[in-house]
Amino acid sequence: AWERTPGGTAATLDEVWQAMRTCVRRGLEGRGELPGGLGMRRRAAEMIARVDAGAFDGGYEHIARAQAYAFAVSEENAAGGRVVTAPTNGAAGILPGVLIEVADRLALDTAAVHRALATAGAFGALIKHHASLSGAEVGCQGEVGSATAMAAAALCEILGGDPDDVEYAAEIAMEHNLGLTCDPLKGLVQAPCIERNAMGVAKAWSAAQLALGAGGGHLISFDRVIQVMKRTGDDMRREYKETGEGGLAVAVNLPEC
Repeated sequence: AWERTPGGTAATLDEVWQAMRTCVRRGLEGRGELPGGLGMRRRAAEMIARVDAGAFDGGYEHIARAQAYAFAVSEENAAGGRVVTAPTNGAAGILPGVLIEVADRLALDTAAVHRALATAGAFGALIKHHASLSGAEVGCQGEVGSATAMAAAALCEILGGDPDDVEYAAEIAMEHNLGLTCDPLKGLVQAPCIERNAMGVAKAWSAAQLALGAGGGHLISFDRVIQVMKRTGDDMRREYKETGEGGLAVAVNLPEC
């Protein structure tokens, strides 16, 4: 309905999809220490090697692979590489991690990938319009929480969910990220951000599966959850909103006793 020229939407979705794939590939090839002084090393290549070697139980293998992809994207972001903000740089690994793994494993066609990306984008747009995607405004619930909701909705769509199931998947994912703080060490999008992206992958899968098995009907709507997320962010102390003045950002400097 919005495209200016016929085929424009599909072309843009293709561009986004290829950028995601390129980012994952680069991230899986990366080695060494990430810049910034935290001493964090890239782990995506080691993670995917373990998956390929069969180090994970079969029931978890697809999630572990998606988490390796999320690490790859997040490490590219931390190293100044090109990522797709989905919906932000700090949460850029969750959606491509989930979608690339399932697209490859299920051999999804272009139409299915486009529909999944569009579904994720629609939920991201709702969050942006009615609440916020910014960690500086509402904490990491607005970044990783939003990305997890977008990924859960897209995944539920791929797995055959109807519109009610898809909405429920997004609601579950957002609901269980409420109150998540944004407290990166030294202000760098590395710790806890990279692992938090991997956890978002697992939450997205859980949310989609819970929604598909619910049998219809749930108490809290997605619209209500994003309203609550916004209010929670407004109530959150500034120390926990990307200021580096609270939470894990200062906990590493506290003496252990």
